[in-house]
Amino acid sequence: MHHRIHAARHQAGFSSSPCAWLTIDDVAIEQWLATHLNDPQVAALGLSLIWLVHEDEDALAKRRFIPGEDGTSTLVPLLVCSDDMDFDCTVLMAEQVIEGDTLHWRRFGWSASGKLEVGISTRWFTESQPVSFALEDFRVALEGFDNLLKEQAGQ
Repeated sequence: MHHRIHAARHQAGFSSSPCAWLTIDDVAIEQWLATHLNDPQVAALGLSLIWLVHEDEDALAKRRFIPGEDGTSTLVPLLVCSDDMDFDCTVLMAEQVIEGDTLHWRRFGWSASGKLEVGISTRWFTESQPVSFALEDFRVALEGFDNLLKEQAGQ
């Protein structure tokens, strides 16, 4: 079963105003993953694509979100601590696997490595279920997210 992923404007609980965000099945990504992973702590995290204070970490998150070639696996920092906004605190990782026209987040875990080595060492959850998206929908969501960021910058 493919889940729906979209870009939207969203005001996270820790944010002072709405900003570009991703949703899964029309629910903010951090809220959806908190439910999916049965971990309320996840709901307090921020989307790594917008919430990082270090330029090199921000660039790494954006590169890793971009789907690779068919048959590849990438360790993606999905969400980060909304207080520290960097890879040295809490980082929720996903192993992103491309299979044909489907993108899977195969497993989830907490990064045990920081900075630009985020996710190299990860404590994978033993009970998490994978999440799948149509690859084209995922690409469209990332493009929509970038467009929302550009709109924000223009305001």
